[in-house]
Amino acid sequence: MGEVADDVGAEVGVPESGVSTDRKFERLFELINENYDAVIFILDEIDLLKGPYDDPAYSSLLYQLSRAENLGNIEGSVSVTALTNYTNFMQDLNSRAESSFNPDDIFFDDYDANQLRAILRNRKDAFKDGALTDDVVPLVAAFGSQTHGDARKAIDLFRWAGEFAERRGSESVEEEDVRSAQDKYDENRTLRHISGLATQKKLALYATAAVESFAKRDLSRIPAGVGWEIYKFVADRIDADQYSRETYVNNVTEQETYGILSSERRGRGRGRGVHMFFTLEEGADSIIQTIESDSRIGDIESDHEMLRSVVRTKVQAFYD
Repeated sequence: MGEVADDVGAEVGVPESGVSTDRKFERLFELINENYDAVIFILDEIDLLKGPYDDPAYSSLLYQLSRAENLGNIEGSVSVTALTNYTNFMQDLNSRAESSFNPDDIFFDDYDANQLRAILRNRKDAFKDGALTDDVVPLVAAFGSQTHGDARKAIDLFRWAGEFAERRGSESVEEEDVRSAQDKYDENRTLRHISGLATQKKLALYATAAVESFAKRDLSRIPAGVGWEIYKFVADRIDADQYSRETYVNNVTEQETYGILSSERRGRGRGRGVHMFFTLEEGADSIIQTIESDSRIGDIESDHEMLRSVVRTKVQAFYD
């Protein structure tokens, strides 16, 4: 909504917090009706939008947007496009959202080496004329095609190869620079990614890892509710801002894209409801050590005993 308001030179008109979601939708629809004859909503990586409750948060969003024209909330034509890598995306929608959204599926294959070469050629202007030896682009494309046709990886390798050549003091980028870039990529990418996260995302992931690391029992699945409680404790100890439970969940589930963890909703038996759980794919202790290397968050290291006590109390309360 902020981008829409900026685009038309209007005030957003509602604060980020303290008002209902319905009011935010009303304001979005007002901005659209006042300034556009038609609108296309493009929701990238929509499966990362998850809430703390039974239905995925994107169910409500898709229902609201896809029904906006029929309900008269938007006066012009409305189209909704959802982009996702999650093949079971539609199965997780509730019945209302599935019926209302009802999309045409379009599948995109991974990039092959030829396609990656074409993409990289469009990036050659970042280098001086003649700076690339003939084998650089084909080799970068080959490495990129080996990992799910990842254009982002190929572009990163291209850039890193240039940096390695510069460090060598060479005027040209050569095969050895590409291989050095690939070696860099093959280092622990997960921990490198974690080190680069924003503070709030680090806090959310740290709290989640702490539950597994400090719990008395063996936790193959980490309850999101317990992680949320530990997030609040850690944020308080280092005097950081505390965000909502939904933001905590979104910050954690975003890391699924990078293979750090997985999430699922599971029932706990009759009358005990459905809860979200996280499973770490990277070691909890490695995550904790990596995040504690951040000077601000590292202060919590001196409170490990207290943190262990809080984790065990919260885990016990959840399972009692």
